[in-house]
Amino acid sequence: MFYSFSKWSPILGLLLGLGLITPVRALEEDAKQPIYIEADEVEVRESDNTSIYVGNVQVDQGSMQLRADHVTVYHRADRQPRLIIALGQPASYKQLLDDDQGEVRAFAKRMEFDADKDELVLIGEGLLIQGEDRLTGERILYDRAKARFRAGGAGRVKITITPDES
Repeated sequence: MFYSFSKWSPILGLLLGLGLITPVRALEEDAKQPIYIEADEVEVRESDNTSIYVGNVQVDQGSMQLRADHVTVYHRADRQPRLIIALGQPASYKQLLDDDQGEVRAFAKRMEFDADKDELVLIGEGLLIQGEDRLTGERILYDRAKARFRAGGAGRVKITITPDES
């Protein structure tokens, strides 16, 4: 089941309506920024449009930062990333949100970012954080463009919602 913040339940819908939970959207300008990648080693395979980065990998695009031990990038013919797979202990992701809502942070053993769908999938000990709110699960799909997520897989999904102090 795909959950939108506003469609969880009457209680969460009420919390959303009261402003205690806010939908999150990544900064739109980030997608228009160049991508910078640093690593200890890189292998570029032009034959299948793939590049593999190993060791202290850092990927930056605007306010988005991805850190991992190993990153594989599958490119389109125009050399733009189509799919990015990051592995780490854990891999980490953070990005500023639109409308001065702070930042979203994510951690998992494996992260898959599908550029066409603008989706980030956290696999293995996934943790998604916005402010004091947290979501943990073995598999979390975060749709950045539509500000919605779904979580499940092995084990239980745990959500912590912290009310504003105002």
